[in-house]
Order: sequence, then structure tokens, then C-alpha cells
Amino acid sequence: MTLTITLPDELVEQLQQTAEAQQLSMDETVALILRNALHDNAYFPTLDQVVAKIKATPPNPLSIRPAQGSLADALRAAPRDPEFNLATWTRLWEAIEAEIDALANESGMPENHE
Repeated sequence: MTLTITLPDELVEQLQQTAEAQQLSMDETVALILRNALHDNAYFPTLDQVVAKIKATPPNPLSIRPAQGSLADALRAAPRDPEFNLATWTRLWEAIEAEIDALANESGMPENHE
């Protein structure tokens, strides 16, 4: 099978140097690199591995901003949306929940409304 890909010049240069050092052709070098990468699960972690890594990552203190007041006060002071209609919103939300339930029933997943 033939596959054509476009690579940045600096990567092509690195591949050429690696191929020469290993006394292989460029095609053989690229195939070997891809073969090794595909067999290394670190390149393709499972969902559980990704979640575990996220859980193990400590929070970045620079990303945390202390509260600047009461959320309840801020919500009460928020401007009103004259276009908002609670009855319409409720009807649309119920339709969404019904669709979620239908999809869950089709897939055999349990319903979960929180």
C-alpha cells in the first residue's frame, strides 16, 4: 500500500538523518517508527488511562480564582432576558429529556436525570 503524507522540512531532515544512521531507506524508517508507535499503548491510552491521568494531575494554583462575592447575589443582579419564556423553555427541556430517555432505552443504558 502506498500512503503519501506532507511533512515539515525539519521532520523530513530528522527522518533522513535517522534513516542514514540506521542504514535504512526513508520508507523503512517511517514504517518502523509507525509500527513501534502503534504497538506502544502510551500513544493510544484507553479512556480509563486518560481519566486516571487527569485525576492524578494536581490543580494548577494559577487557574484558581477566589470568589469575589455571593453567587446568589450575582444571579439576582443579572440582567433579565426579555426574550426568555419559562413555559417554552420547560416544554423544550422536557422534549430533550424524553429524547435522552428514548436513546437510553435503545442502547440499554439506565436513565439518569440529575
